[in-house]
Amino acid sequence: MTGKARKPMTFDVDRSPLTSSETTSIKPPVAPPIERQQVGARIPVSKYRQLKACAALDGVRVQTLVEQAIDLFLASRA
Repeated sequence: MTGKARKPMTFDVDRSPLTSSETTSIKPPVAPPIERQQVGARIPVSKYRQLKACAALDGVRVQTLVEQAIDLFLASRA
């Protein structure tokens, strides 16, 4: 047999495509979203700005701070 010698086959496990069983991951169950009710309240602009600044410093939304304030108020009434 004359001609070029063939390069031997190699198989790199790290570069091979994943099988279907390797690509599917088990995901933990997700809690259903909480139903929300919008609340309208008029507060002074200066207080809203303070609230928004505090929320930004804490890395949360104004909504989160309002929910925390409502939770504290309701807990004190119980």
